[in-house]
Amino acid sequence: MKTKKIVAMLLALVMVVGAAAACGGTKTTDTTTAAPETTAAETTAAPAETTVASPTGTTPEDIIDPATDVTDEDTTPIVIYAWNEEFKGLLDKYYVADNAGFTYDYQVTENTTYQTKLDGVLASGDGAPDIFLLEADYAKKYVDSDYTLNINELGISNKELADQYKYTYDFMLSKEGAVKALSWQACPAGVFYNRTLAKQYIGSDDPATVSKSFATWDAFLALAQKVNKDSAGKVKAISGYDDLWRSFQNSRSQGWLVDGKITIDPQIEKYFDYAKQLKDEGLTFETAQWNTDWTANMSNSTVLSYWGPMWLLNFCMGFGYNDDGTTIKDGANPTTGDWGYVNAPVPYFWGGTWIAASKYDNNKATSAAIMRYFTIDSKSMDKLAQNGEFVNNVPVMAAIGEDSTFGVKYLGGQNPFSDLLATAKTIDVSAITGQDQAINTIFNSVVAGYTNGEIATVADAEAAFIADCNDAGIGA
Repeated sequence: MKTKKIVAMLLALVMVVGAAAACGGTKTTDTTTAAPETTAAETTAAPAETTVASPTGTTPEDIIDPATDVTDEDTTPIVIYAWNEEFKGLLDKYYVADNAGFTYDYQVTENTTYQTKLDGVLASGDGAPDIFLLEADYAKKYVDSDYTLNINELGISNKELADQYKYTYDFMLSKEGAVKALSWQACPAGVFYNRTLAKQYIGSDDPATVSKSFATWDAFLALAQKVNKDSAGKVKAISGYDDLWRSFQNSRSQGWLVDGKITIDPQIEKYFDYAKQLKDEGLTFETAQWNTDWTANMSNSTVLSYWGPMWLLNFCMGFGYNDDGTTIKDGANPTTGDWGYVNAPVPYFWGGTWIAASKYDNNKATSAAIMRYFTIDSKSMDKLAQNGEFVNNVPVMAAIGEDSTFGVKYLGGQNPFSDLLATAKTIDVSAITGQDQAINTIFNSVVAGYTNGEIATVADAEAAFIADCNDAGIGA
């Protein structure tokens, strides 16, 4: 079905997929707008049972003795590269407030050309950043290169990572065993649902009741059919079938590449058929993630649920309150505060953003300070968590998950963290490679062909997928 020309076109567009990590992928040049605000409600009950997560192992040994003479060699502001404004919003809201006089040069390149820009400046050194952000789907590409520094070179000992979720630093281990980047967030994921629509089509907006409709894939299919029928097709349970893609992908027992060959996990086989049934029965609006229709459906009360981690809620759904914490900001999603959270049929994760220092870093002391502030320091990380971030600090998240007075205003005062803590314990990124973004793009194109009827069977779709990957030089 596919030709080498089509595969080449897909790979040229591959970075669109990586935009998912925190939205806002259409901005270019320097940025000035902070990320959307999320705040915690003052009094609300937590879900029934709290599961306290804990680190699942010891930190890796330092590759070298952490540097003790780390300084800024440059007097100019630190240069930071990113593909969106999320981290800039965090810098402005937290770091700048706690570090008077701090200035920085934040450069945004749109997601479709971000890696191309990085590759060019890192190869030449001309205009290279001091630190830059990485997304899960392609992070390993840079971790396993000579363009990123071992955190030990910044004076950070691996022992300082003891409170982090183990997968976040294990994922950033180079082939030599050096930790090359740190993240401020962990990304367990679930389902955000519109409470008003839940009352109408489920009969309740109580998470304990709503969760039953998302407890299994069969239960969710029945819900999708009911919503579609009862609304005469005007409301759907999800906007597009690819809203479910990450829940299938990131609950696999094995990755795309096993012994160098493309491998199709049973979860992936299930996704082919599930997606096609949703398509054939008209149970979605057939949007694609990140397109304008998909985004618009977040605010027009036609879609019951969106699936993802807290960053999706906080930075992608357009929510916002005024300073009074009660009235909705002008231009914000009018459904702000009218959402709830339940677990998905399977525990899964999605994305994540890591901070890496380039080998051209002339502001190593400042780079280390930023990394410690956002990814190690419990006090500053607690500030983020109190505002709805699922931070990369197990004790901080465990304490908030147990706090019966904590709630997220965007979720109507619900505390989702006890459920997300349990999901976080299941995250395994050991199968992700530096080629996953390219493979994911090819795969989703083949799924589209299958659901549209261009490919007759799942077996044919799998064969086309493997062939297209091989044509792209992957798994051959």
